[in-house]
This record gives sequence, structure tokens and C-alpha cells, in this order.
Amino acid sequence: MSDRATAFDRMMNPWAYDADGNLTAQARAQEAARTQINSASAPGGGGGGGTGFSADTNALTTAGNNSDQIHARLNTDGRGADEATAKVSTALANWSTGKAAAGAAGTWDQCVAALGGTIGQTTQALRATATNYRQNESAVQHDLGA
Repeated sequence: MSDRATAFDRMMNPWAYDADGNLTAQARAQEAARTQINSASAPGGGGGGGTGFSADTNALTTAGNNSDQIHARLNTDGRGADEATAKVSTALANWSTGKAAAGAAGTWDQCVAALGGTIGQTTQALRATATNYRQNESAVQHDLGA
């Protein structure tokens, strides 16, 4: 078992564990990649084995585009129950169930909005980071006369 194998992680990422509670092959590969990225001195890691740092700007751009697609879907799919919940809360307005449905809908909308804001910020950060790396790489190549 990995350091990841906490009850919370197993609950949040059930796909990552087999029936015995061990990480699946896919999860182990992702864990290895995560460790490699986080270790500047690891071969192929963030520090390129101690020889420098590199960034895959195409991967950052793709991640930004994927994040943008998730953001767009969240704004539609995340609000899919609004109309039905409004009908329930209106029809049962004098019941605690109706009031609870209205409260749950309000809380849900706040959560969707907060998540949407975070995903939007992540999208912009990924795109800006890719652009910054490209600009800096271009400037370094220019300064070195390459």
C-alpha cells in the first residue's frame, strides 16, 4: 500500500483501489508520475534529473482547454436539477420537505458557483503559465542568440 491508502482517499477515489484495498496498476502509475513531477532530482522529474527544468507547454494548453470544457459543462450539467427542485419546493412549500429542497438547491447553486470560479481560475492559470513559459523560452533563446 502507498501513503495514499487512507480511508478518505479510498472513499474519494474508489477507482484507484482493488477489492483488497491495494492501488490498481493505473493508480500506481499515476502515483509514480506524481512523485516524479514533484521530485526535482528524479530522472525525468521536475528538475530533469538535476540538469534543469522543462515544461510541456502543449500539455499545459491542453489541460487549460480541458478545464475550460469542464467549466462549460459544469454551468449546464451542474444546474440540471434546478427546475425540478423549484417545482418540488413550490409544491411542498408548506412542508419541511419543500423548505429543505429550496435550501438544498440554494446550497447546491452556491457550491456550483464556487467550483465554477475555481475551475475558471485554474483554466486561466494553465493558459497563462503555458504562455509565460513560451515567452520566457523565446526570450532566453533570443538572448543566447539561438
